[in-house]
Amino acid sequence: RLVADSLAQADARGLNSHGVVRLLPIYTQRLRAGTTRARPRICIERQRGAVTVVDGDAGMGQVTGTFAMRTAIDLARGIGAGIVGVRNSSHFGFGAMYVEQAVAAGMIGVALTNAPSNMPPWGGRTPYFGTNPIAVGIPCGQERPIILDMSTSVVARGKIVMAQKKGESIPPDWAIDVDGQPTTDAAAALAGAVLPFGGYKGSGLALLVDVLSGVLTGAAFGLHIINLYDEGERTQN
Repeated sequence: RLVADSLAQADARGLNSHGVVRLLPIYTQRLRAGTTRARPRICIERQRGAVTVVDGDAGMGQVTGTFAMRTAIDLARGIGAGIVGVRNSSHFGFGAMYVEQAVAAGMIGVALTNAPSNMPPWGGRTPYFGTNPIAVGIPCGQERPIILDMSTSVVARGKIVMAQKKGESIPPDWAIDVDGQPTTDAAAALAGAVLPFGGYKGSGLALLVDVLSGVLTGAAFGLHIINLYDEGERTQN
């Protein structure tokens, strides 16, 4: 139900890069292969004060991510803040889904994740970082909440995937080909790398997300994260 809701919400918001057409086939493929577990035994491994580490047991990212955010909300209700790190999870869809859970509880929520390598450090051409998104939600009383949900790349890689599926070209500042040259060809971009937004600034934020989501939690980071599409026989972590 959580995964279906995530995919449907993404499509309803125009975020087709995180919707049914792009993600449902690969999600079901990984479920059938057992590299994403349909019935994970998600558990809290360690907890000290407001800080918790969760093991997702290779479950679907939306399920593990929701468990983590609910844990953070429960901690914040009792202590004032909740910080939950997750390892052994998988692709978690769009980040607004999680911060909106915090907003619904009357809290400020932050969610971020690292991702498989498809973006070079600024000035380079070899992918190392993922698009490493950051989401923040802030309740505003009777007014609509502030919701920020952005990748640290110029564009989510899923938009390039969708452009390739439709046979469409992409803007020249989105990505580079394998030779490091700007390209408007979606297929060449997917073989090459998506670019960080704001040059070194986006690259720096991607590094921080990788440290907080991967290194600090004991999950995979950088080149060690398993590609969602190309390595279906291995869990992503």
